[in-house]
Amino acid sequence: MSEKVSVKELVNDPKRVGVMATTNRAGEPNAAVFGSPYMPDDLTLVMGLGETRTAQNLLESGKATFLSILPGESSADTKGTRLYLKVRVMEKEGPNLEEIRQKIAAVAGPGAAGRIKYAVFFDVEATRPLIDWNV
Repeated sequence: MSEKVSVKELVNDPKRVGVMATTNRAGEPNAAVFGSPYMPDDLTLVMGLGETRTAQNLLESGKATFLSILPGESSADTKGTRLYLKVRVMEKEGPNLEEIRQKIAAVAGPGAAGRIKYAVFFDVEATRPLIDWNV
């Protein structure tokens, strides 16, 4: 990667592909693609969620990993980051939920926004590059 791009820029890039990985109480994994996550600051990730396996897993475990991927011409040219997350709060009502629904409606339409049941705020506990040969 020739230019230094911040974690926040990688997550907030509208061209990125976002993948959230979670596990349930029994440790069974789940991964799903999401467009709504964004970082309002360097220590917080925010997203909207419906009544999904991801939401259920977060209610059970409170932990997730988010991959932000900016595909390149080849795998070696791909940019991205990994965020290791802990749920701060999952709100089922209020102004934060309404704001997220409005943002999703603007991008994906009112049907998608209507499926959003949670405003989820995460603390970013750690980050790593998407491609990292170090332990």
